Amino acid sequence: MARPVPSVDEVADRISAYVYGNILLLAALVVLSRHDVESGAGFAIVAGTALSTFAAHAYAERLGATVRSAEHSSWRIVLRDSVPILSSAAVPTAFMVIGSQELLSAAACLRIAEAWIVSRLALTGFIVGRMRGLPVTLGTWIASIGLAAIALVIVAIKVVLTH
Repeated sequence: MARPVPSVDEVADRISAYVYGNILLLAALVVLSRHDVESGAGFAIVAGTALSTFAAHAYAERLGATVRSAEHSSWRIVLRDSVPILSSAAVPTAFMVIGSQELLSAAACLRIAEAWIVSRLALTGFIVGRMRGLPVTLGTWIASIGLAAIALVIVAIKVVLTH
């Protein structure tokens, strides 16, 4: 049986969660130190950021859905559309574990995790283009770099204002 094609609203919600999750995880990663990774605190911070962001996003989306229609979105749909936040944390969390177990240097694990998130943010332009059925062009590349740059500015603002 084929899966139902998600609606434009569902895709938009997933893209929103994807970007939001990546930005908040990157903001958590950039303030970590080598010691945080080695001690296991990096794992706790990255996993905690992902889980708390997932919960807050799902809760807010559920409440926001009441504005779109008189009927509530089901929790199943809201949770499913918030999953990109958790997927944002999968690789960085793994690298926090690798660094804490000294299978790779903590500094390298931290830089790889950060680069992974920046790469995901840069892919946003390609993902949106694909969802809209657009071909990849030079504009896609420029938009992707611009989207990643904007996300980095947002991360910098968050770090400066909150740390």
